[in-house]
Order: sequence, then structure tokens, then C-alpha cells
Amino acid sequence: MKKTFFLLVALICTYNSGYSQSPDTLYNFTAYLGGGYSYNVTSFDYEFDGLKRGGFQGYVRVMWQPEYDLRGGIEFGYTSVYSVEESNIETVNGTTDLNTNVYAYPLMLVFSMSIIENWEVTIGTGFASSVVKNEAFGESSYSSNGASTAMISTGYYFPVAKDSRLGGEFRFTALPKYDDYLITLSLSFAYKFLEY
Repeated sequence: MKKTFFLLVALICTYNSGYSQSPDTLYNFTAYLGGGYSYNVTSFDYEFDGLKRGGFQGYVRVMWQPEYDLRGGIEFGYTSVYSVEESNIETVNGTTDLNTNVYAYPLMLVFSMSIIENWEVTIGTGFASSVVKNEAFGESSYSSNGASTAMISTGYYFPVAKDSRLGGEFRFTALPKYDDYLITLSLSFAYKFLEY
């Protein structure tokens, strides 16, 4: 997976080698706020009747742009991985409904580049805290652990003001520890908050 990301970055850098910004361009920091619908495309060993693959994914990203097109930054977010709802489960303690929600909080180092004006490609890798929440017999229990994560996305942004852009982003996210892979379509807002 990581080899694929490095290959993609190398191709983008090669394609854009002659398109760096002009020397008088200022450095800037841009914040991105995005959220949308995420869908788990993983093949499950057991397809429960109450399995829900869809959910919400949101993120906050801060990018630093130097005098060249390649930008770097960090991203923190939330993503629903999947949920399962089962009714009337027989146990030694009686009958209950079971609700299981699996979600993650990824923290990634990200890099992006504009292929053409207003169109960006972003890749990232980092750490995700995965959480499993179970509800049964009127009580909730939680378990969590950490693992690697990676993503690649592409987005197109329309300028709406001098320092603001609004656009859409399509993303692929990998949580390889449990073989969970998600695709997301989201709305994203970008604001250039510092220029120097």
C-alpha cells in the first residue's frame, strides 16, 4: 500500500516539475473542514442482516504551502467504519438487542498538490485510534486500539471569496489492521488563514 502512495507522489512530482509557483509567491497556511458520507467496501466473512456499511466521515486539515506546489500538513478526523444491529439475541442472561458501532479517529501527515488549477490530489499516512462500542442489556462497553492508516483523495474547489474555496472531495481510506477500506464523498471548505 505504501509503495503505491510513494509511486503516486513520484508521478505527480514528475508531472508538475515545470509548474512551480512564481518566486514572489507568499507562503501560506490553509485550513480545510470537510464531511460527508463514507461507505465500507470491505468483504465481510459474515454478512449480518443488521450490518450497516455507511456512515459519517469528517476531518480538519491544516496545510502549509511554500513557494512550490507541493504542500504538507496534518489532518485529524473521525470516520464511521461500520455498525451492526441485531435483535432478540438469546444469551445465558436472557434475550437482548445488540448494537455494535466501529469508528476511528485518524491522525495523519498529509501532502497535496494541484494537478491543474483548483484540482488537488492529497495523500496521507499516520495513526488511527479504532473504537468498538457495544450496547447490550441497557449498558455500553468500549474497547480501543491503535493501528496504521492511509488515505488518498482528490478534490475540486471553487473560489467563493478572496481566501475561501468550496468544493467536493472523493477519498479512499485504508485501515489495514482489520482490512477495512472505505470510500467517501464529502463537501469541503478551505480557508487561507495566514499568508507571509
